[in-house]
Amino acid sequence: MQVTKNLSDKIGVVASITCMVHCAITPLLFIAHICSQSCCSQAPLWWRSIDYIFLVVTFFAILQTNKKQKATSLKYLFWFCWALLTLSILNESLILVSISHHVKYLPALAIVFLHIYNIRNCRLQGEECCVHSTEK
Repeated sequence: MQVTKNLSDKIGVVASITCMVHCAITPLLFIAHICSQSCCSQAPLWWRSIDYIFLVVTFFAILQTNKKQKATSLKYLFWFCWALLTLSILNESLILVSISHHVKYLPALAIVFLHIYNIRNCRLQGEECCVHSTEK
């Protein structure tokens, strides 16, 4: 069951890395769009909605990981980073506070490292690290 035990961590890593790639590519697409057309330079709605799709996928990956996680501090770190990522994406959409759009990379990267740490930690500690979702 080792494959299914860390599946949520692996999904979380892939979702967070893909989110960071999406965020890194966005400025390049804006530049290409500005160069090709002189009218509005705003990203299309479908492109901006990808941020929220990543948030949902990451939410469920963290939720599944935390169901199996015994370490309370790691659970809080996951949710803290997810909340920071959500706030930074909402702030970028709504422009509530003037901060750099690069801020969202920090919590996304932290989520990647937390998932990788969790995979490695559970592999090293074996069954003591994580409880199965069928156990209560």
